[in-house]
Amino acid sequence: MWVHLFSDGVVERATGKASAGGAIRDMEGNWIVGFNHFLGNYTPFDAELWGILDGILVMLKKGDKRATIQTDNLEVIKALIEKEMEDSGITILRMVQRTMRSE
Repeated sequence: MWVHLFSDGVVERATGKASAGGAIRDMEGNWIVGFNHFLGNYTPFDAELWGILDGILVMLKKGDKRATIQTDNLEVIKALIEKEMEDSGITILRMVQRTMRSE
């Protein structure tokens, strides 16, 4: 069964405090579950990746193995699909890529 994972990360400009969250919906768009996570101080890039990782982990815990992932950050999308980024020093990016490959 395929699901849709919608995720987003946000950073408050004044403090640098970040949060990530999102929702998982079935193929007809019906709500399955939502999630959120206060992160502390992170960049917008990292906050977006945390949202994706959290969503994937929630999805896997519910037993779903296939998803379309939707985010509004083109930089994150490019980083996830480009082979050159697989060995990057960005820990959260490697965690997301590893989780996507393993499951």
